[in-house]
Amino acid sequence: MSVRWLMACSSRTVQVVISANVRSPNILSLATAAGYVAGMQIECVINASVDVASLQVTGIPDDALHIINNGRIGGLVNGGTGLYTRTRLRLTNNGTIFGGGGQGGYGGGAWVQYHGSSGGASGGGGGDGAGFTASSAVTMVGAQPGGRGSEYQYQGAVFPGDTAPAASGGWGGSGGSIGQAGFSGSWGGVGGSASASETTPPGDGRPAGYYVDGNAYITWLATGTRLGRVI
Repeated sequence: MSVRWLMACSSRTVQVVISANVRSPNILSLATAAGYVAGMQIECVINASVDVASLQVTGIPDDALHIINNGRIGGLVNGGTGLYTRTRLRLTNNGTIFGGGGQGGYGGGAWVQYHGSSGGASGGGGGDGAGFTASSAVTMVGAQPGGRGSEYQYQGAVFPGDTAPAASGGWGGSGGSIGQAGFSGSWGGVGGSASASETTPPGDGRPAGYYVDGNAYITWLATGTRLGRVI
């Protein structure tokens, strides 16, 4: 993580400049290191082409912070929140703020029975949604496809005129792009001369993450690009 900070000499404002990718920076700690004391203003500038993952504003007094985003503030994969605040602040968004893409839904299952013998297949898992990784390095990853379901094929003898029953689990749904919900999984299927069969429904894709959680606390001076849900 590389973060630099400086103090603006012409006013009672401390300026914190984030110039390299970082995860959950503590703006108050950075401002304090730059000379901030209670009663001063904090201006946090995120440079262009810089990624900030999971930004949380904590410990700063109301109406003391102005965030100027020229890069990207975003959530983690599978519906992470981009910016969380319960502190009143001003925000100039010249870049992008997004919630992580939702995870895809699981595929549907299937089951068949043939004269006392039965077997089933499970659906594939849903793919991860797009967003920043949860590892120490802040890296953007795209949406991932869902997994393939399992297969079941009856292997015993069949009566004349029958065909061996089979079951196939459905594919898991693909994850969503940043700010988008994941896709639902697909249904499984059955075939052959089953004496009984059943399919279970696939799962729905998960919703996108919030680009902002705490919108009522924000005065938007410029909205820029905002992707995902807001609360």
